[in-house]
Amino acid sequence: PASGRLCYANAGQDLPFRRQADEVCELHARGMPLGLMPAMVYEEQEVILVPGDYVLFYSDGLVEAHNPGREMFGFPRLRTLLAEHADWASLIDYLLNELRCFTGEAWEQEDDVTLVTLQRTQTPQEEVSPA
Repeated sequence: PASGRLCYANAGQDLPFRRQADEVCELHARGMPLGLMPAMVYEEQEVILVPGDYVLFYSDGLVEAHNPGREMFGFPRLRTLLAEHADWASLIDYLLNELRCFTGEAWEQEDDVTLVTLQRTQTPQEEVSPA
């Protein structure tokens, strides 16, 4: 929406990352996996995204992928890559390329690697008109 308001909950997934101009942070919300407890109430959180902010949602197959030495790709590496990469439009290709470089050509994928991004863009009212 034009407000930039993002309401979210979490059902046992890895925490999404929000990238702002000068920082990368996790979007925290507590919740058990879907279907585990029939009456589970999920904590809802809210953030306001400003133009240029983006959010990355990803499956655990990304951070749990191993290189030939059995080192995990991991959350710290993902956070660092997000901090270094401001271009939302090429983010998925960038991360998949980094994953291929990390795991090597002979990597046997053990889990799905799903990446979804969203970016807050400027509304027409927020765009600066030329002088």
